[in-house]
Amino acid sequence: MNDAAIVGAGPSGMAAAYEVVRHGGTATVLERLDRVGGLSRTIPHDGCRFDIGPHRFFTKNEEVRRLFADVVAEDLVRVQRLTRIFFKNRFFNYPLTPANAIFGLGVLDSAAVLGSFLSQRVVRAIAPREPGNFEEWITDHFGARLFENFFKCYTEKVWGIPCTQIGADWASQRIKGLSLAKAAWNAVFKSNKGAIKTLVDEFLFPRLGAGQFYEKMADAVRRKGGDVRTGCRVVRVHREGFRVRAFTVETPGGHEETVEARYFLSSAPLTEIVTAMTPAPPEEVAGACRRLRYRHHVGVHLKLRQRPFPDNWIYVHSRDLRMARIANYRNFSRAMADGDDVSPLTVEYFTFSDEMPWRGTDDGLVRLAAEELRKMGLVDADAIASSFIVRSEKAYPVIEIGSQREVDTIKSWLDRFENFLPIGRSGMFKYNNQDHAIATGLLAARNALGLGRFDPWLVNIDAEYHEAGESR
Repeated sequence: MNDAAIVGAGPSGMAAAYEVVRHGGTATVLERLDRVGGLSRTIPHDGCRFDIGPHRFFTKNEEVRRLFADVVAEDLVRVQRLTRIFFKNRFFNYPLTPANAIFGLGVLDSAAVLGSFLSQRVVRAIAPREPGNFEEWITDHFGARLFENFFKCYTEKVWGIPCTQIGADWASQRIKGLSLAKAAWNAVFKSNKGAIKTLVDEFLFPRLGAGQFYEKMADAVRRKGGDVRTGCRVVRVHREGFRVRAFTVETPGGHEETVEARYFLSSAPLTEIVTAMTPAPPEEVAGACRRLRYRHHVGVHLKLRQRPFPDNWIYVHSRDLRMARIANYRNFSRAMADGDDVSPLTVEYFTFSDEMPWRGTDDGLVRLAAEELRKMGLVDADAIASSFIVRSEKAYPVIEIGSQREVDTIKSWLDRFENFLPIGRSGMFKYNNQDHAIATGLLAARNALGLGRFDPWLVNIDAEYHEAGESR
């Protein structure tokens, strides 16, 4: 019998399997897609390699950094980050630089941004109060004018709900430690030492795409006797009280198999794995699952006979464009393109299941992306050599006000299980980064092997502490 059965071959699942076999244990990974990596997988197409969206690797967790470097090994490349914001038909440096912002916005608008920030400082000093939502948190830290210009549109594109419905705690986690003063200081005095993670201007990357890391992990797991199975979907989780006994797995041929193990980990969407349990969870837990929402992701992947921009990726803040972000992978690694004048691009759309990007035809989505790129002045009409679409269901947990209460209800019930742990972004309904997801997998694997008692839920609660040292 395996020491661990793991649902999902994304960052957390592969890290967990790697850790189990590294300590001499046995593990089976069950992945419903046809390749490993989850949202960080890399897809070959027409001579190029495409990630699902832009992924950079930067961490303050030294253990996770060493793991990444050791596994990627000779294929590790160091990338100078260049990202910009497209807003009002202009490109702005991200992080913002004073000169670029002034010349881009104009002196009057720049003065208005500064005035809004200073007036908010006065309000905060006279009548301080705890922000209740994302809009209030951003306004409190940056001023109302900068929120309207550089935060509101993009955030609502990604999440599909008003900023007033997004929790303030999500803002503090994702933009931790950043203020207008710190952004300006970083712009004038460039340094990565102790830099706010949002502002880091260099990152590590596998030569053949983000997914190469997980492909190498899968190879290592198999070499040590582990099993990484793709095209396998877990349809039932069998439990006796608070002990999981087995997974029922639907195989690529449509047959069902039983997978047993001593310990079970899952990076599948939290709501799906809990409702797959038999006997069913209590109604309060099932109800909490029904009330949580995930946001879907649509990637329009284009092979271009052109080099349209030098950025790794561009955030699109313009209200008249539906796209949210564009990535050019040849600017991550030249090995991802099959020619000097070729660019593998991904145009990203975030959507719910009842919205056009999700319901749109492949041809319609390619036409939409091409038209929007032309509106931005980036791509020539005849530049697209080939294309394909990837739809990723339940890609991002929607951290709206009240969602943490539902997660706490589910977690309180799962905490009673003897041999089951959720891991990763979707599995824990936490909007964490790639390195955080890896850390949750490492900790959960150590629990599975009886190496101690570790709590993956603590990863990224106090970000500086948990990113700074060993995962323990």
